[in-house]
Amino acid sequence: MLNERIDALLINPPWISKDENIWHGIKSAMPPLGLLSVAAYTESKGHSVKVLDVHVEKFSAEEVIQYLEQTRPKVAGFSVVTATANAAHAIARLVKQVVPDCLVVFGGVHPEAMPAEVLCNLAVDVVVRGDGEEPFLELVQGLPLEEIGGISYRQGSTVIHNRPRPVEMNLDKYPFPAYHLAPMDKYYPAIGAYKRLPAINMVMTRGCPGKCNFCNSAKTTLRTRSAEHVVEEIKYLKKTYGIREIQFYDDTFTVMKPNVMKFCELMIKENLDITWAAFVRSDCFSEEMAKAMKKAGCHQVLIGVESGDEEILRNIGKTINREKTAETIRIARKVGIDSRAAFIFGNQGETVASMKKTLDFSLELDPDIALYNICTPYPGTQLYKWAKENDYLVSEEWSDYELSSFMMRLPTVTEEEIQNFYKDAHRDFYLRPISMWRRLVRVTSFSQIKDLIHAFFFIVLRQKASQRDGIRKDWQHFDKREFYDLLPDVLAAPKLTFEIRRENHKMSSEELKQPV
Repeated sequence: MLNERIDALLINPPWISKDENIWHGIKSAMPPLGLLSVAAYTESKGHSVKVLDVHVEKFSAEEVIQYLEQTRPKVAGFSVVTATANAAHAIARLVKQVVPDCLVVFGGVHPEAMPAEVLCNLAVDVVVRGDGEEPFLELVQGLPLEEIGGISYRQGSTVIHNRPRPVEMNLDKYPFPAYHLAPMDKYYPAIGAYKRLPAINMVMTRGCPGKCNFCNSAKTTLRTRSAEHVVEEIKYLKKTYGIREIQFYDDTFTVMKPNVMKFCELMIKENLDITWAAFVRSDCFSEEMAKAMKKAGCHQVLIGVESGDEEILRNIGKTINREKTAETIRIARKVGIDSRAAFIFGNQGETVASMKKTLDFSLELDPDIALYNICTPYPGTQLYKWAKENDYLVSEEWSDYELSSFMMRLPTVTEEEIQNFYKDAHRDFYLRPISMWRRLVRVTSFSQIKDLIHAFFFIVLRQKASQRDGIRKDWQHFDKREFYDLLPDVLAAPKLTFEIRRENHKMSSEELKQPV
């Protein structure tokens, strides 16, 4: 006898590295919070829900098929980024193969920027644009598609884009992510990115008022959960899963100062013995805030520096100057918080001289940790729009879109020059005596040595025991065209993410139509 069908299955597709031909995320694998939030909200309304994290479970296609045969979901939702798009399409076809009447829904930054292209795969029925909790619930409840705001879908060979949804400002209305539905024992942070284990990721805010042209969050409506709500979730995570560290993934953790200070006050009052790290904006950071964060358990701040050249900073919409960035790192060091700074080579207007300024600036700043990336123009960003309009894109094959790949053929700098700076920067920064000394002094105490041993058993040995890289071939789909059942409109450019998420009061309730 067949098991009773579940109402909804939420799927996290795997990320396979094209260059290395391995399972991406071998250095880290953290819970898909957006997917788990959708799962929690749907379950809270009385529906049966399961979560399948193909990425961290390292499921083969056959195992996915077996899981689908056991659960036979009525609705299947996917969280998709650009690098996982092809794998998501492959799994969507498996869903339709096993459960033909299942409604397949894609959400995430890639589908919302490319809804028409995504819907060229007939295995995908609906794309959610923006926050997923409300529209996914309405899909599970069976509301007619034409009545659901914030979605795109097909009618014959035509794609219908329904009216946008108003932005939900009250994030406290949503329950904690559905951690109980996820394989919590299989997640782990990147080695060196944490102080204690077990560690987990969280978010306090959504959206970002920044204008960085390479980011999907730029110019999107900023909202925050209350400090009280976040602290209650941390208490739950500690009690239920023994979590000792939180890594906040917010783009703008420190922007709403009153809520941050309240959060620190509550963490101190509760005495939870939790360490944490967060991304900060240099123009929204002060010694007062740093002291409060340190006292509340913060051990590291992450700063997006991007470039050391003022002209490049203007080009990419980064309005924070070099001195403000330097001040942030000085403040963090003064109060005893480690700093991790991120830099990008190959930005709009980049030259050898500007990249040299970036490298020199990173050495001058001397953060505790430096991260160097190659500029990637993701669909939905202003950078992608600029690169496409100027014919600078090297590829529009989504499996190429990783932070270490050369994706823009700029007139001012060559691929070889960018790759050389990317390679040499790590050597120049980490082979300095001061950098090596800092890494040594971090393991001088018994507790730090104990945590390193813990990390070895918690992460390294577990990875070796669960690699299962032999099944990666099931998800090695490196040509997006294999998922085109319909011919996409090659002239249609993806909309900017902030335009998609912004409530457009001028738009009538009539759907917009775009031919495929």
